[in-house]
Amino acid sequence: MRYLSLLILIIIIFQGLDTAFAEDSRYRVEIIVLTHLGHDQEGREVRKLNDFSSALDFLQPPAEDTEDVEAAAAPAEVAPLPDETSDASTDEALLPVIEEDPWSVVTHVAQMGPEMQEAWRRLRLSAPFRPLQYLAWEQGSNPPFPLLRVHDLVAVLVEDPWADERLLREAAEESAVFGDTAASLEQPGFEIAEEEALPDPIAYYRLDGTVSLTRSRFLHLAMAVEWREPLFDEAMANAPTPLPSIPGEPPPLPLPSSFLIHRLEQSRPVRTGRMEYFDGPVLGVLAWVSDISDTVVVEPAE
Repeated sequence: MRYLSLLILIIIIFQGLDTAFAEDSRYRVEIIVLTHLGHDQEGREVRKLNDFSSALDFLQPPAEDTEDVEAAAAPAEVAPLPDETSDASTDEALLPVIEEDPWSVVTHVAQMGPEMQEAWRRLRLSAPFRPLQYLAWEQGSNPPFPLLRVHDLVAVLVEDPWADERLLREAAEESAVFGDTAASLEQPGFEIAEEEALPDPIAYYRLDGTVSLTRSRFLHLAMAVEWREPLFDEAMANAPTPLPSIPGEPPPLPLPSSFLIHRLEQSRPVRTGRMEYFDGPVLGVLAWVSDISDTVVVEPAE
């Protein structure tokens, strides 16, 4: 009984040491999502796509120009990030902040580390693999742990659950111009205050998913990423689209009837300073986690 009590005491002490260490830790996480070329894996057909829009998204498409989608996959000279066309002040303004504690704030990292630059180069030159997307961020070791969205810039579907509300607001604005604001605001369904901004439409990307780094006694990296291929019924593909055409632009495509999904979902312990590989039949993920605790600057208390 005495030895059992001693063992329990030792476990409690080590758990306390681990917790104290976690409170003073900060990490940089880098991932590369890749695909296996020439795979023969059949995708799973689904009609409803998973919505990852609630995750923290550092890879939002730039508002000005989204033409160069392929070049937007990765950073620096290896391949530029989606936000490479924007200036530094705009980038900093878009970076979400979860907490003000310097140990816990979550920030986007645009520059690839040397390990990932070499990995990206080798993947580009390899015959069986192709890199798809790069994402890097810094975070602390205390909860709440951020759930980040990783995706490319090819939207296979865009849904707008607030389309009717947008039309009502447009009607209200037009009525206000002609002095009929009160009648417009009394329309059924106009429930959201006019000054409140409506959420953006939901974009479902060809490559889409989430990734997170958590810590209890060990570092744990979890991810769920999907590669989506839209399918169209022959009748729908030949039918005219209900959406209006824009002069000078190609006509909009019909909505997909379903999608073929290739999914990679894994979660396991990881170590800092070591390349980790999450493998699947179609998708894979390379991950490099660095302990950057010595870079944290804590301002002295006044």
